[in-house]
Amino acid sequence: MKKTFSVLLSFCIVFICAQIKFEKGYIINNNDVKKEVLIKNQGWANNPDSFVYKTDEKSQESTGTLSTIKEFGIYNDVKYVTYNGDIDYSSDNTGDLSSNKEPEFKKASVFLKEIVTGNKNLYSYQGQNVIRYFYSDSNSPIQPLIYKKYFFNGNNLQIATNEEYSDQLMTIFSGDAKALALTSKTKYTSNDLKKIFNEYNSNISGTANVDTPSETKRNSKFNLAVRPGLNFYSPLEITKTFSNEGAPSKTGFRIGVEAEIVLPFNRNKWSVVLEPTFNLYNNKTAVRTTNGNLYNINVDNYSFISIPLSVRHYMFINDKSKIFINAGINVLTIKTSAAKDFSLDYDGYVFDRFKLSSSQAFKSAVFGIGYNYNNKYIVEARYNTGMNMLEEKGPEANLKYVSLILGYNIF
Repeated sequence: MKKTFSVLLSFCIVFICAQIKFEKGYIINNNDVKKEVLIKNQGWANNPDSFVYKTDEKSQESTGTLSTIKEFGIYNDVKYVTYNGDIDYSSDNTGDLSSNKEPEFKKASVFLKEIVTGNKNLYSYQGQNVIRYFYSDSNSPIQPLIYKKYFFNGNNLQIATNEEYSDQLMTIFSGDAKALALTSKTKYTSNDLKKIFNEYNSNISGTANVDTPSETKRNSKFNLAVRPGLNFYSPLEITKTFSNEGAPSKTGFRIGVEAEIVLPFNRNKWSVVLEPTFNLYNNKTAVRTTNGNLYNINVDNYSFISIPLSVRHYMFINDKSKIFINAGINVLTIKTSAAKDFSLDYDGYVFDRFKLSSSQAFKSAVFGIGYNYNNKYIVEARYNTGMNMLEEKGPEANLKYVSLILGYNIF
C-alpha cells in the first residue's frame, strides 16, 4: 500500500510540474528592444526576481533577471516592470512591527506587477509578510505609496498606522473631482486602489479602464456543488478480540455539499475544499459468527456524517476541461444512526457490547482524483483511509471505503 501511494504521489508531482508551460509573451531589454518570446508561466504568488523564457519552441531556456530585463509580460495574463528605487520591507505582522512611524526605505531592484494601466499606472509588490503599492504617470517615474503599521510611542499594545498614501492620492488626483472624492474612502488594498485609479483613467480617456488580465483571473472564487455518489466499503475486520469473519464488503449511498474557495494565485490552480457528507454504511443488522461458533457479533445499522477539509490542485486540459487531485483530513466524523454498539451474544443471550464512537476528530484522511467539465459537471474517485467505528481502548473496527462521486456546481 505504501509503495503504491508513493508511486501515485510521484506521478502527481510530475504531472503538476508538467502543467507549468511556456506561453506567448515578450521581453524588453535595457536598450528598449522588444522581443517576442515564450515565457514559462508559473503563476507567481509573490513577485519573481527572475523568470525562464525561450525564443521559440525548439530553443534552449534562458533566464531573465532584474539586471538584464526592463519589462516582461505574458499576453492576456500578466505584466512586470523593473523598479530600481526605494521600497519599505517593514512587516505588516503584528508581532514584527517597529516603533518607527516613518517607512524604513531600502534601495532595491524588484519586478513590480502592473495591475492598472492608463494615464496613471498602479503597481504592486508582494513578498514575505509585506504588500506594497506604487504608481507612475507620464510626468513621474515609479514611486511608492506610503503605508506602514507601527507601535505607537513604542507601546506594543497600541498599533498606529502611517497613511501618508492618502495625502499622496489627493495630490495625484487633484485635477479630477470624481477621483478626488474617493481618496478619503480608499483603503490600502488592491481593490480600493484599483477603483480610484480606474476612475481617474476612465474620466481622462473617456472609456472605462480594465484591470490587467492577471488581476481579473486571479481573484478568489467561491464554488458550491451538490455531490451524490456511492461508497464501496471494504470488508469490516473486527480486531483485538476473538477471531471472527468480520462483516462483508458493502455498497452505501452518500451525498455531500462541497464549498470550495479557489485561491487567487498560480492561475487559480489551487483551492481549499470543505464537504460535509452524509454516508450510509448499513441499514440492517448483519450477524457474524466467530471461529468455532463461540458467539455471534451483531453489526447493527450504521450511518455517519464526515466533514473532510482538503487542498485541491487543478490541471487544465483546455478552457473547459480540467483534471484535479486533492488530499485532506476528516476534521470531524459524527455517528448519526440510533445504534449504540455491536452486541455479542451466545445462543441469543447478549453478554458483551462493543460501543460505537459517537464522534471522532482528525482520525482519517482522504485522497481523490477527478474531472471537471465547464466548471459545472464533476466526477471524482476518492479513497478514505481507515476509521475506527468503535470507542478507543478496546476492539477496533476500521471502516475503509472508496467513493465514486458525481457533482454539479450550483454556482
